[in-house]
Amino acid sequence: DNIALWLANELSLTHNVIIRALNSIWLNAPLVLREDEADFVQYNLTCLEMIRSHHEAQEMVIFPRLQEKIDMRKNVVQHLEFDAALKNFKAYLVKVHDRVEPYDSERVLELRKALGSRLVQHLHDEISTVSTKRLSVFTNQELNEILNALEEHNRGLRESTTHFPFVMTHHNQEDARNWPVVPTSVKWVGNHVGFHLHRSYWKFSPYTMGGDFQTYPPRHQHGFF
Repeated sequence: DNIALWLANELSLTHNVIIRALNSIWLNAPLVLREDEADFVQYNLTCLEMIRSHHEAQEMVIFPRLQEKIDMRKNVVQHLEFDAALKNFKAYLVKVHDRVEPYDSERVLELRKALGSRLVQHLHDEISTVSTKRLSVFTNQELNEILNALEEHNRGLRESTTHFPFVMTHHNQEDARNWPVVPTSVKWVGNHVGFHLHRSYWKFSPYTMGGDFQTYPPRHQHGFF
């Protein structure tokens, strides 16, 4: 019944997914084996798409409605501050994908640092701007209308074969066992299509689809036992 608390928790869990992905990029970029470079590029692109879609939903749906009663301008400004870094990172990855440029771990780290330095601070700052105390100025009906608008905006994500597996393989299930709350059909597509279709991407994720911790590269690739 406490929609404000649900919104705050949802945002926190989503931010944790993004931060874990950024950490994974940072840790794995120098370790990527030559035969895995193409998959790692796709993993990075999936991460950037997750960030883009998350912030697009905020800018188009959530912020304008919250702005009616609380000041959200700082959030919008912070989005603009790392937008160029996000686009620069994607532009490089696309060039590597298209074989215009070679994979360069140092370049990946440089671009990841440029993005992460501002983005991670924003993710931490944003939590306080949508705390249950600040959202208490809205009625449950008003907050429910925001949720309905967000659900409508995110309908396109249901057709994505990467979004759900990406979220699940970056979510610590000990934090929230049944998160994210999505329609059964979305879970089915994510588990039975998206995960297997792009299985090679998720070896860079910190968790398996079952929630077990994993590291890259797999031990057998280094001859460990």
